[in-house]
Amino acid sequence: MVQAAVSKTPPSTSNATFGPGPTFANNIGFDIGVSEDKKAFTATFSGLDAIIDGRSASPVASRTFSFCIPLSGADSYEEIPFFVSGFAVSEKGANAHLMITVNDQTSVTDFPANSDGSFVQRLNYKPGAAAEARITVFLLADRDSKSDAGVQVIVNAIDTDILKHTN
Repeated sequence: MVQAAVSKTPPSTSNATFGPGPTFANNIGFDIGVSEDKKAFTATFSGLDAIIDGRSASPVASRTFSFCIPLSGADSYEEIPFFVSGFAVSEKGANAHLMITVNDQTSVTDFPANSDGSFVQRLNYKPGAAAEARITVFLLADRDSKSDAGVQVIVNAIDTDILKHTN
């Protein structure tokens, strides 16, 4: 018996689109640009960071930012990639952490002591029947309370392009 192979790879096009802008955002300054075809957006930030500067600072710093943007036409099988970019710098005895959540899916990245560089963290979101993308970024910087180590984690942008990154 011969069986035909059935591809489960989604098509290279997508009917998914984002709304014209956010329907909710909390109090951190940001700008968002949605593409004309509504298949991509970039959100840029000023002040989305968690920083500990030496011994006089608290040993733990955190920051959270959330926004919602409408989502329509997405098929349950497709993946929509979200990219969070920024940088993390930590000295010996300090760590930084990044968590990104889109609705019910989460990705966590840990930056150990002596990290120093930029990052791009990807979350492949499967929308199911979602009518919006509720996006939250949580940043955490921590160090031993007896240490004078510094640490910072900063997010510059969140972006996605449904067509460019469709498998």
